[in-house]
Amino acid sequence: MSSAKRSPRPVTRGESTPNQSARVDWLNATFKPGEMTIEGLIVKLSQIMRRPISGVDEGKGIRGYKSSVTLFAHVGSRKQPMGFIGFGGDAQRGTWMVSIPGSGCSLIEAWDEMRDLLEELDARITRLDLCVDFLNGEYTVEDAVAFYRAGKFTSSGRPPATSQAGDWLNERERTLYIGKAQNGKVLRAYEKGHQLGNLQSPWTRYEVQFGSRDRVIPLEALTERDKYFAGAYPVLAELIDSAAEKIPTKQTEGETTLAHLLHHMRRTYGKTIDVLSTVEGFEIASLVEEVRVIGVPRRVNLSSVAAGPTWSGVCDLARKAA
Repeated sequence: MSSAKRSPRPVTRGESTPNQSARVDWLNATFKPGEMTIEGLIVKLSQIMRRPISGVDEGKGIRGYKSSVTLFAHVGSRKQPMGFIGFGGDAQRGTWMVSIPGSGCSLIEAWDEMRDLLEELDARITRLDLCVDFLNGEYTVEDAVAFYRAGKFTSSGRPPATSQAGDWLNERERTLYIGKAQNGKVLRAYEKGHQLGNLQSPWTRYEVQFGSRDRVIPLEALTERDKYFAGAYPVLAELIDSAAEKIPTKQTEGETTLAHLLHHMRRTYGKTIDVLSTVEGFEIASLVEEVRVIGVPRRVNLSSVAAGPTWSGVCDLARKAA
């Protein structure tokens, strides 16, 4: 592993939340516009970014939306693409989408104001990338591999999936993926300096991509970035010395999961239990002791076991399965 283990302070001009190591590198949010217009939204973004923003109607759709406007930030004498607004289309149920990739996020100075805007629009974040740069190689791709092998990315008993990209044999432009984006969370550890053309650069980036599948990404993550970055995987809190805040999945690991287990036990073995009880003469208590195994299923969060399954939750599952 690398000898120096101190996270550098990434430079983010004029950021509104001090002492944050993590920064936003991608933001997608959807909302119903209400009284908002495209022109009004562009004005709001211009105010937040402290620079003129213009939009060009592309005359075509994007990401499932019937129409789209590409956004450009005026940086000095040039116009820099910084995202898009998608709108229209029956499948989108009247929502709009604003998408700001890394090039646009790097220009945003006041993330508290962006959060305020999204709260005003009652928006839902559908993708959020939080990244930390290790400019001098304080933590590397090799370290990410070692952390994984040591189980430091495992948070619920089962290690996340991995994949790789780049030239690993010659140690160039390597990326290690931990988790899967389609499951709602993935970490990318990659050689950012190599990506930008400098093969001698030690600059490594650790980046977590959150998706809205089975989870609600809080707007607070835009301003309290460190704790949500740290909460993505156990080892990340060590890297930036931060308290962690985990974004829970909609199917919680305690009460709901126990209800799921009970529902599927009933569906799979209910008739077997009935036969053993009514035909073979097993008393229910002795039958339970016969099949009981001491312990807690790996999928169940120990801190929430005390809540137990609710019968209403089991009944809800049964109705959905019917």
